Amino acid sequence: MKACLIVGTRPQIIKSQPIINEFKKRRIKLFVIHTGQHYDYKMSKSFFDELEIPNPDYNLGISKGSSGKQLGEIISKLELHLKKINPDVVIVPGDTRSALGGALAANSLGIPIAHIESGARSYDPKMEEETNRRLIDHMSSYLFAPTPNCLKNLKSESVLGKISLSGDTMYDVFLQYKKILKLTNKKENFILMTIHRRENILNKKKISGIISTAKKLSQHGHDVVFPIHPHTKKQIKSYGLSLTGIKVINPLKYSEILKMISNSSLLITDSGGLQKEAFWLNTRCVTIRENTEWIETLKSKNNQLLTKITPNDYKKIEKILGKKFSSYKTKLFGNGNASKKIVSILFKQF
Repeated sequence: MKACLIVGTRPQIIKSQPIINEFKKRRIKLFVIHTGQHYDYKMSKSFFDELEIPNPDYNLGISKGSSGKQLGEIISKLELHLKKINPDVVIVPGDTRSALGGALAANSLGIPIAHIESGARSYDPKMEEETNRRLIDHMSSYLFAPTPNCLKNLKSESVLGKISLSGDTMYDVFLQYKKILKLTNKKENFILMTIHRRENILNKKKISGIISTAKKLSQHGHDVVFPIHPHTKKQIKSYGLSLTGIKVINPLKYSEILKMISNSSLLITDSGGLQKEAFWLNTRCVTIRENTEWIETLKSKNNQLLTKITPNDYKKIEKILGKKFSSYKTKLFGNGNASKKIVSILFKQF
């Protein structure tokens, strides 16, 4: 068996770590291709270093630009590399532009696709990620659902590939680092905030409202720590918005973000992955989106959606801080062995 794994962003690198390790343990050849979608060191290479993942075999170094330009460049460059490697299967984790480009390139060459984190649905067609994951799922020969709800979604859509309930590989690596870091879950009086989605940062009114809410929370005694994404920083600067009153820091390593989520009294985010990590760490979460693909996190009430930004949102958030919620107990995301299941299934096929 010879496989090829496509990554390009922070979440993809994290959820791929246990897959890469499992291939290494079994001495099965795995080529790793990094598209270069996250070109900033803090957003990409530092995760390879910290998670002790070998450097990618190839880095496409795609150019900055529009989503269409990037996608086209990913596909054309990947086709050249995949022809040389000639893998039995191409593995694409998640729902990024890199994942879609990897699936389209493999499909054009007739190479079977294995989709990690298959079946997640927000039912929001405006989200690029929603379109990406639906297209990938319907191209894939092997679909690995991280939760029972994702499995249900795939069955309802009558996808053509083989569906397996694998568990979440991101949960695999989370459990590993929770133990390494000895996370105590002792809450401190600060709020962690991360914002990077286009629907938030490319809308001046929305990002202004989010910043205003963060400032009001800070004024009411809740320190707001904001690890700022490079593109978010660029947009905020272009709008001439001030971040005075908010503690702005550089992007964090994986271990650092886990510690911050574990110790924070609240996470404000628009990230899918961080919603899950807050859920696993029993940290309250406010998700600034109209919907979420991880409905499992909503049931215990520790994750709540904030669909519109209004001047009084800081009051809503303060109420959330004062409420109790049910701790995460059930193993909705597997038992930490998702990567073993996935590699075992693929190994039997090839």
